[in-house]
Amino acid sequence: MTTRNPYPKGVAKREEILRVTLEIFGRGGERDTTLRTVAKESGISLTGLMHYFASKDHLLTEVLRASDRAAEERFHSQGSASDPGDFLARALTANAADGARIRLYVTLAAASTDPAHPAHAYFEERFALLRTTIAAHIAEEQRAGRVAPGIDPHFTASALVAASDGIQLQWLSDPGIDMAAHVRRVWSILVPEADSPPGAAPPA
Repeated sequence: MTTRNPYPKGVAKREEILRVTLEIFGRGGERDTTLRTVAKESGISLTGLMHYFASKDHLLTEVLRASDRAAEERFHSQGSASDPGDFLARALTANAADGARIRLYVTLAAASTDPAHPAHAYFEERFALLRTTIAAHIAEEQRAGRVAPGIDPHFTASALVAASDGIQLQWLSDPGIDMAAHVRRVWSILVPEADSPPGAAPPA
């Protein structure tokens, strides 16, 4: 269980620990990201570190949560995305600038299949929120007549999330892949405009 310190110094220290953890993970992956190493590079004792984070798995999961908060703040400052495909594409563009975040995401996604892992709840909540938000957007666009009525919002939401996560895994093997372009194209195929036939490919 993560302990949140309400005082400014505690909050600042917690954020520093999360930043340092991601840096260490980026250098050496999960194997080299130990609590002792994080504590040393954060200038805190191991006992002090465990006051904030009970285990390495909890710590790494909180790094992802912090990354999500930063992404949300970044997107708000840049203006709203035009659609879920654009939102995810912009997120992937930011992730590509820091491969450590993608490696951590993919690593914990695999580990989270164990219900006992701290990341299990994170991914469960994240996927549910994404699917619900995307499906709601599609349904609203259908009511407004901007999206073809035959589109299944829930299936399409799951398919878009799968495309986004899957392309990140492929990117780790081939960083030359344009993840943002991939997701935008998937969105345009999954969600054609009301006057386009379902499944129609976007213009070249």
